[in-house]
Amino acid sequence: MGQYFDVLKFYPAGKGRADERPVITEEQREISRQFGYDYFDGDRKYGYGGYSYHPRFWTQTVEHIAAHYGLSETSAVLDVGCGKGFMLKDLHLLLPGATLAGVDISPYAVRTAESEVSQFIVEGCASSLPFDDESFDLVLSINTIHNLDREGCIQALAEIQRVTRRDACVVVDAWSTEEEHEAMMAWVLTAKTMLRTDGWLRTFEDAEYTGDYSFWTVS
Repeated sequence: MGQYFDVLKFYPAGKGRADERPVITEEQREISRQFGYDYFDGDRKYGYGGYSYHPRFWTQTVEHIAAHYGLSETSAVLDVGCGKGFMLKDLHLLLPGATLAGVDISPYAVRTAESEVSQFIVEGCASSLPFDDESFDLVLSINTIHNLDREGCIQALAEIQRVTRRDACVVVDAWSTEEEHEAMMAWVLTAKTMLRTDGWLRTFEDAEYTGDYSFWTVS
């Protein structure tokens, strides 16, 4: 296993608290897990409530990632669960010569991706990545694989391991305290696998995943 790396150290904190979201229904979760218009650009109760690019979200985070992993114009980077390609766009602006790729399960996200990087994005699932072995210097997956069940998470981690030739980092929903657990259960719409931090570490071991990791919590 790799090391803990705070990928989202510079990502702006959200304005909403878990106790400010209305009680989530199973119908909401079912709609959100379709990852269509409702999830990205529909009513806030289904997801983002409007998902559009703004440089304040990823620019500094991308610089942080590039510095940590020593990315250059010759690097090849994959974003698993790339959505509309916002992080890929900022990577492209920072390193225009780098080879970039993105994959997302949402046809809607792929169809409405940022024009600068839409040609790099394909539809697909994290548990079966449509790329050759050792294709990338860095594979990132931020708040994505936990949307699969635990077996799917293990498959996705193995796939990430397969397609990287050097580095990888995943960010997943996790908690360390009961307060964090309660807040997460009240807030998260799409995740099917939500574990304590030690549960995730065991999952990484079960998948024989040797890349880096980070945990996202709700307060």
